[in-house]
Amino acid sequence: MKKIELLAMLGESKDIIDYLQRKGTVQVEKCDAPESMYYTDTDSSVSQLERLLQTAENARETISFYSPEKKKLTDSFLPRKEVELSDFYEESEKTDVAMAKCREIIDIKKEIADKKADIIREQTAREALIPWERLDIPPNTTGTRHTEVFVGSLPDECTQEALKAGFAEALPDLTALDCEVVSSSNTQSIIVVICLKKDSRRVYDYLRSLNFVRASGGDNENIKAAMERHGKNIEALSSDIDGDEEKIRELSSYREDIDFLIDFLTIRKDKYEAFKKMSLSRNVFYFEGYIPERYCEKTVKGLEERFTVAVTISDVPEDDENEPVLLKNNDFAAPVEEITEMYALPGKHDIDPNAIMAFFYYCFFGMMFSDAGYGLIMFLATLFILLKCKPEGQKRKTVMMYMYCGISTMFWGIMFGSFFGDIINIVRYDFIGLPKIRLYAWLDPQEQLMTTMLWCFLFGVVHLFVGVGIKGYMEWRDGQRFWAVCDTLSVYLAVGGALPLCAGMIIDVPSDIKTVGKYCAIAGVIIIVLTAGRESKSFFGKIGSGLYAVYNTISGYLSDILSYARLLALGLVTGIIGSVVNMMGALPTNKVAKAIVLAVVFVFGHTVNFGINVIGAYVHTNRLQYVEFFSKFYNGGGKKFTPLKANSKTFKFKEEISNGQYGFGIGYRRSGVSGTSQRTRFGKGRRPCR
Repeated sequence: MKKIELLAMLGESKDIIDYLQRKGTVQVEKCDAPESMYYTDTDSSVSQLERLLQTAENARETISFYSPEKKKLTDSFLPRKEVELSDFYEESEKTDVAMAKCREIIDIKKEIADKKADIIREQTAREALIPWERLDIPPNTTGTRHTEVFVGSLPDECTQEALKAGFAEALPDLTALDCEVVSSSNTQSIIVVICLKKDSRRVYDYLRSLNFVRASGGDNENIKAAMERHGKNIEALSSDIDGDEEKIRELSSYREDIDFLIDFLTIRKDKYEAFKKMSLSRNVFYFEGYIPERYCEKTVKGLEERFTVAVTISDVPEDDENEPVLLKNNDFAAPVEEITEMYALPGKHDIDPNAIMAFFYYCFFGMMFSDAGYGLIMFLATLFILLKCKPEGQKRKTVMMYMYCGISTMFWGIMFGSFFGDIINIVRYDFIGLPKIRLYAWLDPQEQLMTTMLWCFLFGVVHLFVGVGIKGYMEWRDGQRFWAVCDTLSVYLAVGGALPLCAGMIIDVPSDIKTVGKYCAIAGVIIIVLTAGRESKSFFGKIGSGLYAVYNTISGYLSDILSYARLLALGLVTGIIGSVVNMMGALPTNKVAKAIVLAVVFVFGHTVNFGINVIGAYVHTNRLQYVEFFSKFYNGGGKKFTPLKANSKTFKFKEEISNGQYGFGIGYRRSGVSGTSQRTRFGKGRRPCR
């Protein structure tokens, strides 16, 4: 990584930023502004663009909800379309129309939401009237010239007989009274009571004692009419919603325009955010940043050919903790970069582990998945995507990673004798009548369990020793050569020497090898005791720290080595489940029935087995790298290289045709920062800016 400084005329600022954004090679960093220069404030513009972007994205999601795109599974792997710069400028002129359509979609969406809320209110009101449905008079009826009518509810269940009996007991002298229970439930009873005007006070007082609630006032409408009105309102609102949804589906024709708008707004927002990191004066602007060394020459040449610029390229200072990381690997190692990034990017003093990790990653994944049939499916599927869709960027890396994992899975499936479980022998024996054959080329994990486990442990030891070796290399690189030899050699001797002794507990190991291992282990322990406590100042402190390091080394590496048993465990699970699936499918005795059942069980069972165990292989392969391998040498903590670029999901620039015809106006304010500037060479045929 290199440091870049750029000084240019302010009038060309928008074109320079456009150019750098299209190139995507420079990470702009905020720095101390040179003397008499100031920072510009673009926060309000960024906020405005974020609001517009939110509107556009909301509209896009709405279209996707009401009018889903019909896409093939492979469409997500297709590369972005290439656009000429002139086409981009032409399309940018249509963004106002697209934004207007976005607002229209959002307005319709709000109307739909409001109408759905109205429907809920109408349904609630209608459901509230259901207990009153048998009432054949308006609820607000109060009586006639000579009578009083009480319409309302009681909080408990009540029968007509009980209500009449209650009135007879409480008001035995009433000359005229009629009451009716319209409906009754556990929660309420709807009643109607009619009495003479002169008795209304006494009747009402008794009803109040029963917690009677009189029906509220309203228009003179009976219950059935009200329920019909609510029903019609619901139908009308539902019809309006259908019409609104159809309008949105019609507006889905602007889907591509809205996609472009989202990318357009994202690019503009990133521009404004980058510009506020730059300092400017009345005539010039200035910024610092980082640029990968491999892009320096081409980027600087392009700037000098197009603009009046002064560009300085320099080494990044050793004490610069903000230096970003950009990984660079070949096609074999690059696919696992994302795995490393999920853990942490390499720190300033780390090495890029991907070139070494890639081999182990593919190997261990294949050992855990270990079915040649599954590996063949992975390989063919990923190869088809690569050739047919031609994915780019991280998608291509991911597809290639699984392609290599598929190749490894095929290899280990052949080694362990698993091709969709034991389907080959099932077909030979149950359908053709031929004897079963040996399927494995090296080991049968189900029959040679302990031997396979020892090999897994051996692969684990190699993996760990490589990590220890990398740590030793890093110490040697940093000038600690003696300690590099001691730290590396001690682990190799102690752990490597203990291996034949431990293996001898399971299998027969020649005594000579055990003897050599014993003396190597002793030598390793002595080196650890004498060197591991070098940070301590006292003699006894050094020895004590050394003895403690011996314990940690033995227990730690023993635990790490045992972790590699998962290579066997997951490989066994894949093969055993596959064989069980085949056995279940071959249960019928009739060959026709057997073929039908086997076909159904085979497809379903192996699909499930594939899905479950591919996830298991992925997770546990990552764990072996993170916990066992990286712990030996890797610190991480690096910051990802995030250049100013055109963050577009739907298109990419094909080429730069002109200096740029599109940009944005910039205002600036004083910020009171000061600093110094440095000038270097200027663009060809240009005068230096002053």
